[in-house]
Amino acid sequence: MIWQAAPRFLTGGGLVGARIRAHDWSATPLGPPAIWPASLRTLVEVMLGATQPMFIAWGPAGTLVYNEAYAAILGDKHPHALGQPFLDVWSEIRDDLLPIVAQAYAGIPVHMDDITLVIERHGYPEETHFNFSYTPIRDTETDTVAGFFCPCAETTAQVIAERRLRESEAEARGVLEGMREGFILLDRNFHIQRVNAEALRMDRRGHAAIAGRHLLDVWPELKSVQTWPWLQRLMAERAAGQLVYRHVSSTHDVWLEVRAYPLGDGLAAFYRDVTNDRRAEEALRESEAQFRALAQAVPNHAWIARPDGELDWFNQQVYAYSGLDYHALAGQSWASIVHPDDLAPTMQLWAHSLSTGNPYETEFRIRRADGAYRWHLVRAQPIRAEDGAVVLWVGTNTDIEERREAIDALAALNADLERRVAERTAERDRVWRNSRDLLVIIGTDGVFRAANPAWTAILGHKPEEVVGHSFLDFIWPDDADLTQGGLDTAASKVNLTNFENRYRHKDGTPRWISWHSTAEGDLIYAYGRDITVAKEQAEALRRSEDALRQSQKMEAVGQLTGGLAHDFNNLLTGITGSLDLLRTRVAQGRMADVERYVRAAQGAAARAAALTHRLLAFSRQQTLDPKPTAVNRLVAGMEDLIRRTVGPAITVEVVGAVGLWATLVDPNQLENALLNLCINARDAMPDGGRLTIETGNKWLDVRAARERELPPGQYVSLCVCDTGTGMTPEVIRRAFDPFYTTKPIGVGTGLGLSMIYGFVRQSGGQARIYSELGQGTMVCLYLPRHHGDATAADQPAESTDTPRAEQGETVLVVDDEPTVRMLVTEVLEEAGYTWLEAADGPAGLRLLRSDRRIDLLITDVGLPGGLNGRQLADAARTSRPMLKVLFITGYAENAVVANGYLEPGMHVLTKPFAMRDLAGRIKDIMGGP
Repeated sequence: MIWQAAPRFLTGGGLVGARIRAHDWSATPLGPPAIWPASLRTLVEVMLGATQPMFIAWGPAGTLVYNEAYAAILGDKHPHALGQPFLDVWSEIRDDLLPIVAQAYAGIPVHMDDITLVIERHGYPEETHFNFSYTPIRDTETDTVAGFFCPCAETTAQVIAERRLRESEAEARGVLEGMREGFILLDRNFHIQRVNAEALRMDRRGHAAIAGRHLLDVWPELKSVQTWPWLQRLMAERAAGQLVYRHVSSTHDVWLEVRAYPLGDGLAAFYRDVTNDRRAEEALRESEAQFRALAQAVPNHAWIARPDGELDWFNQQVYAYSGLDYHALAGQSWASIVHPDDLAPTMQLWAHSLSTGNPYETEFRIRRADGAYRWHLVRAQPIRAEDGAVVLWVGTNTDIEERREAIDALAALNADLERRVAERTAERDRVWRNSRDLLVIIGTDGVFRAANPAWTAILGHKPEEVVGHSFLDFIWPDDADLTQGGLDTAASKVNLTNFENRYRHKDGTPRWISWHSTAEGDLIYAYGRDITVAKEQAEALRRSEDALRQSQKMEAVGQLTGGLAHDFNNLLTGITGSLDLLRTRVAQGRMADVERYVRAAQGAAARAAALTHRLLAFSRQQTLDPKPTAVNRLVAGMEDLIRRTVGPAITVEVVGAVGLWATLVDPNQLENALLNLCINARDAMPDGGRLTIETGNKWLDVRAARERELPPGQYVSLCVCDTGTGMTPEVIRRAFDPFYTTKPIGVGTGLGLSMIYGFVRQSGGQARIYSELGQGTMVCLYLPRHHGDATAADQPAESTDTPRAEQGETVLVVDDEPTVRMLVTEVLEEAGYTWLEAADGPAGLRLLRSDRRIDLLITDVGLPGGLNGRQLADAARTSRPMLKVLFITGYAENAVVANGYLEPGMHVLTKPFAMRDLAGRIKDIMGGP
């Protein structure tokens, strides 16, 4: 009806014209065409007949009328856009169009070239480019702008093509300048139009010597080889080719590979030095074959996309996995094999990477040829031109289905682990709360970080009273230094085990705690067990054992005293009886038996002296006469005696260390100790065996010295080893105890090893037993090294005459026993000495402070009057520093003589002694330094 009113109106326009004629315009602001202004009708007729895209926006709402060509620009918006407000049709770019439309309605024409708009005409955003003009249309009746007319042209394809061309040119320039091949561009007359950096480097001449010149002017040697006619043929035929030839000039002799391609009306030539390549061609072919095989064996999918995100290349793994060909995957079609649940986030992230240029990385499921979906890790990196623009994307798809399954399994495992950790934590908390031991966390600064409730039960302190306080606030004062040392040890990552100290209970009484610790970082984790009751029980047991041991010792002393009384009575009987008979026979004038009675009395006296020495050795208070001693020489001197003593059933082997150090020791006592050890070894081998005597140099470090209860340093060892019955640990532990013996009753006194131990300890050394039951025993004596040469062993005097004194030599004798003074002065008088005597220390000191000549002081150690023999000698040496001294002592008071060691110029003679020995000792002292 509407169109019948205007039969010549809108008769053309193709499909769009037909749609305009069929459209119900009464529902639009324009109203029926019959009432349209003449100017509008005319423009619509012109527009519908045009092939260029055009549209008219009419009226205040900008109602849209367009031609067939513009419908293609609208895309999926056509035909719904017909008769709709212009800005509503293009709502996605409303903000871009609004100022332009406002200018047109204001009567200002607008022309724009290459405007970029992101429109959604196919259901997704896409970049587009347009040239257009907005021309205002005036209503002739009202003379106002009623709308605007816009002829336009879409230039999207041209702009993108130009961009790609620029990118390609940029890439080509970058490739040419960065490539490792020479490049020259020849025009059709063989003049060099362009040359790259590598060509200049290879030629060794500057750019001015090459660019613009004829090819043969630059390299005339080309005329003499096949290269020049080959290039002429390619130029004439507009063909491409490759040639390898030997280039020889005054500066070059190389093989070159040349590749030429027609470019414009000239040739582009690439060349490179293949001198080395020719030698490696075979290896290169083999390598390329391996590479192709490897490339096909790579399990990953690989693909390339254009800058706009359109995929246009795939490797064979993609085709094999998907079962699709190139056309089914190229462009955006690849989205069809993405799992529907993963498609939206996948495309959103891909669009974000395309817009920002950031690397693309995500995980989604891709459909396999059999329809199954598998998880893939998809990555893509942008490849950029020199200007930073993305020229393509290189991507890979890595199958991570198994990894995802492993991750899921790991997550389940982690959940189970967290559950177990929670259970262990709860268990730990229960142990912390319910433990009967003290549990603490303490810093290396000694401040408690945590304490468990057992503190209340054991020490009376609540945990909150402990945390934040130093251990010094709770430690027993006497144990503060000990505990600080233990804390320092634990802080140095050395775990404490059974570290015992005392803590103060809240009631003020001590509690013994045994600690174990471990350290992590700056914290020490420790638990302590209350051992107070055990300590008290152990102390009570120790006291009981001490009382029992004292009782046993007293019993043994009683037994020994009885035995000694018996022995001394026998010896005294022999002495007194011999003297009585001697007096009787002298009175009778029977002189023939006198010598026999004298020998009997002297023998009994000697045995009594030996018994006394054994008692002194047992008490470790015997008088020692230490000398620098060569132990190897001492052992060698005793070897025959030892062999005779142990008997032929026992093999004796002596192993003396080479370069053995000297030791400061009493050689006589060491001989006795060695002989005693060999006798013990003999008794341990009733059926025979091997006895080994071994010497050695030992350097004991801190640990080894601590194990032997010695100061660290150098020692000489003397070891006696047997292959006998051995000892149990209990026997070893008690072997050095006085009176302890494993021999039958009546065999041995239990004093042998004790005397050896006492002698060695008194000499500054140590004795140790190493034994296994049934394997034998080794007893080692460790004696301190003496830095000096060993002296030769004392040789017995061969002279039978009593030594005579020099003229005027005077000796002072101080002893509280008149008989001893009488005997000593008799010996001195017989030897020709002048003698003085005193009965106590003060009397002797008065004589020593007088002007009398005194060459030698002979004094007992134990003297009455408040001044003993050692004190007397020391006082005398203040005024007579070179005074020689001979101490004569009979029992334990020799301890006063510097624990058995004498200063230079001081000597000792043990009572009882033979008068001849006394005279010889006096002569040695008087004749010595």
